Amino acid sequence: MVDALIPPEPDGGHSRTMRKIILIGEWKSGKSSLIRALSGADYASRKVLAIDFFRNFVNTPSEFLENRRFYSALITASAECDMLAFVQDAARRSCQIPPAFASMFNRRVIGVVTKIDLPEADIDRARRFLHNAGVREIFCVSVTQGTGMDALRSAVEN
Repeated sequence: MVDALIPPEPDGGHSRTMRKIILIGEWKSGKSSLIRALSGADYASRKVLAIDFFRNFVNTPSEFLENRRFYSALITASAECDMLAFVQDAARRSCQIPPAFASMFNRRVIGVVTKIDLPEADIDRARRFLHNAGVREIFCVSVTQGTGMDALRSAVEN
C-alpha cells in the first residue's frame, strides 16, 4: 500500500544519474534555460545575484565571470561539482570568458553554444570563443527546438 504513495519515475524506473554541473556564462546566455531543459523541472529564469543551487546544477551570476575578483568564488564553487559548462550565446558578438580560462579548473570542462536557432546566430564564432577559452568538447544546442539536447544530456548523465 505504501508503494501507491511513491510516484513512478518519469523514465519508467530506469533512472539515470545526472552529474553535478556548474554553469558559467554571461547574462542571458541561456544558463537557466539549460537547467530547466536538462532537469525537466520548473526552474525560473531570473537574474542570479548569488550562486544558485538547484538539484544537480549550480547557476553562477554573470558578474562572477565578468569580474576577476570573483574568479576565486567560481573555483571554490566548482570544487563540489563533477563538471563545468561554459555557456556562450551564438548570437552574441563578444565573449567575456578569458583565454585559457578552462585551465584554472581541475574538472572536466565542456562548452555549450546556445540559441543556435536564432537568425543572427554565428555558431562558428561562438565555437571559436569557447575554443579560445580552452574548451575542447563543445555542444551546440537550441533549447526551444531541442536541437543537440540529446548529446548534451548524454554528456552530463552517468
